Amino acid sequence: MNGQRGITLAELLIVLAIASLGLLAVGTYAVPWIAREALRSAVYDVQTYMQLARIEAISRNRDCRFVIDTATNRIGVLDTAGTPAIGDDILLYEADLPDTVSFARPDAGSAVTLNNLSGSIYQTLFGNDGIVSLGTGEVVLFGGSQYKRVQVFGAGGIRIQKWNGTAWAIGS
Repeated sequence: MNGQRGITLAELLIVLAIASLGLLAVGTYAVPWIAREALRSAVYDVQTYMQLARIEAISRNRDCRFVIDTATNRIGVLDTAGTPAIGDDILLYEADLPDTVSFARPDAGSAVTLNNLSGSIYQTLFGNDGIVSLGTGEVVLFGGSQYKRVQVFGAGGIRIQKWNGTAWAIGS
């Protein structure tokens, strides 16, 4: 007697049920992870562009500014071209932050404390020596149920911190 070939409907349903349970388990962990990764990416973009502004100021031997627009989630690095007028700036680098990330704080206060140019546009101005001449402060971002901030100090140092539920802690 020849054995039957192929698979039965019951076997197929069991395989589909196991596969759907596996996808469900992966999906419940993947969705929050994607949101946290978007926040992490945005924080590192802000840090990188601040460092780029500092490096460009030193290498070009003139002021460069890091600019962030909280209304459009856009960041950029501008060369001041040696003039004080903002309209004369040369755009060097520009990037958009993810739409899933917002500017918010877990405690009272402003999410962006850099120098306010106008409305939703903030800046940090790095001198030709890499030292901040205008706009020390912080940018606080929220996404994936987490808060992270990027701080810029007068000497040009940049630090990332995360909110641990009660206070800011070093690290990302």
